[in-house]
Amino acid sequence: MVNPYDTYLKTTVETAPPIKQVVMLYDRAIVALREAEENIKNNDIQSKINNIYKAVDIINALDSALDMENGGEIASNLRDLYDFIDRQLVIVNSKNDLTLLNDLIEILETLKSGWEEISSQT
Repeated sequence: MVNPYDTYLKTTVETAPPIKQVVMLYDRAIVALREAEENIKNNDIQSKINNIYKAVDIINALDSALDMENGGEIASNLRDLYDFIDRQLVIVNSKNDLTLLNDLIEILETLKSGWEEISSQT
């Protein structure tokens, strides 16, 4: 069954300006990882896995949207960072490592803040 809220979020993201889309995707990844954190604390393994996979899907979408031809060093650095986050989420998933999970959330929050700053200047 299709969740109406997920449909709404998808439509909202798809119709937003590109920079706003990036901010929204970061926000959704952060929410999914915070939910995974609660799932770990509550020993809800299936929900933890689902939320981590949501975050991985979002990180992969952000990665695939990078313009490696015109993005230069920034795009390259973001690709490396997304790859790092993806690999670390495998560890979080297998070891329920809350410290690592919080570190990854902090990285995503920093990136989101940077994109919000860019968005406010355009």
